Amino acid sequence: MSDTLKVQSFETLMAWILREYEENRSIFGIPDHVFHRPGPGRPYGRDGVFGRHLATPVGPAAGPQTQMAQNIVCAWLCGGRFIELKTVQVMDELDIPRPCIDMEDEGYNVEWSQELKLEQSADEYVKAWALIHVLRRLLGFEDACPFGTIFNMSVGYDLEGIRSAPMVRFMDRMADASEAIGALRDVLKRRWPDYADIEIPARISDNVSLSTMHGCPPDEIERIAAHLMTDRGLHTTVKLNPTLLGSDTVHHILHDRLGFRGISVPDEIFAHDLPYDRARGLVTSLRTIANDRGLDFGVKLSNTLPAVNHRDALPGRETYMSGRALYPLTVNLFHKLAVEFGGYLNVSFSGGADALNVVDLLACGARTVTAVTDLLKPGGYARLPQYLDMIESEMEIRGRRNLDELADAPLETLEAVAAESLENPRYRKTYHPYPPPKVASGLDLFDCVAAP
Repeated sequence: MSDTLKVQSFETLMAWILREYEENRSIFGIPDHVFHRPGPGRPYGRDGVFGRHLATPVGPAAGPQTQMAQNIVCAWLCGGRFIELKTVQVMDELDIPRPCIDMEDEGYNVEWSQELKLEQSADEYVKAWALIHVLRRLLGFEDACPFGTIFNMSVGYDLEGIRSAPMVRFMDRMADASEAIGALRDVLKRRWPDYADIEIPARISDNVSLSTMHGCPPDEIERIAAHLMTDRGLHTTVKLNPTLLGSDTVHHILHDRLGFRGISVPDEIFAHDLPYDRARGLVTSLRTIANDRGLDFGVKLSNTLPAVNHRDALPGRETYMSGRALYPLTVNLFHKLAVEFGGYLNVSFSGGADALNVVDLLACGARTVTAVTDLLKPGGYARLPQYLDMIESEMEIRGRRNLDELADAPLETLEAVAAESLENPRYRKTYHPYPPPKVASGLDLFDCVAAP
């Protein structure tokens, strides 16, 4: 398997999709029976997300699943309608060490930005946008319901880079991709004229999530977010770090409550990261800017957690932890911030989300729930339909007709969910029943003891 991403042309992807669907009733290996079938009366549609309709509140978080056009299409086929595009930055020639992801249990990664050039990333997002519109016709979805899909840009990592000419060109293309879409339409006219008249909006995205490096100064975070709203006119979400809970709380939850004693966050990370009091002021200030301009502002919970590389499965001294060990940290941070702001805070949740906690998160008031680590487990994108099945069945059981009714008491629910996350056995290290094939150290042996 190559360790280099190889982009495919729109024409190649279209031919691939049409041939595979005709011959096998599958697309990119995903069988037709797994496809999400939209229709009227689905209880999990939501209006007012960045001023538009969102057909489902779930999707892939910014990560390896949202770099390539075909990956984005796979997530959409399986029901993801909130698509967080892979974070991009001006430095787009990176030497990323391999392996870069370890998903044996809780997740670890060393990859911190895109593997494609900025222009390539923009091309992939435009191709994915166009392909999804084509697929709505191919699969007979055009008349079933509104488009209901949101592409959420993700940019980093400092103001200078975001203001640079290459990043400005990238965001300009996301705001108006008419030239690129025109070229794709010419391909459709030449090869597949039955799809050439499909309306494909030129604006790919009017919203953005800001991802900053751990240790980014608070004033810099605030300036970047203000720039994205005031100068770019974008609905803006700021990704926050689990370190906001503080060193004592983070280590108490990981070590004492959950048994992840191998996970250690260096003291300097907490010293350099955004402190809680400053985060509170930052959110207050940025909400005012957004309100004054008729924009949405919210927070993304949460970023990964920097940790000492104790497993030796990946290169380097530091890794970034995600997955089920991150969930109790993130949901408790969610609770703390929600209480702080009286429940009036737009939250997109990602840290450790999966099909078994998605209903709780939506009942807590999260507007969207996205995943990376869970989708890197066996099943991949095909795990997303379970999210929607769980939401729909649980809403029927609870007698809730829509997501607002599901989140009828968000603060009370959030208090209970945050407390439950510290007691639920499935978030403890001992829950994972399979030890690794080899043990790199005594510490690893302690961390991977199987449940009795």
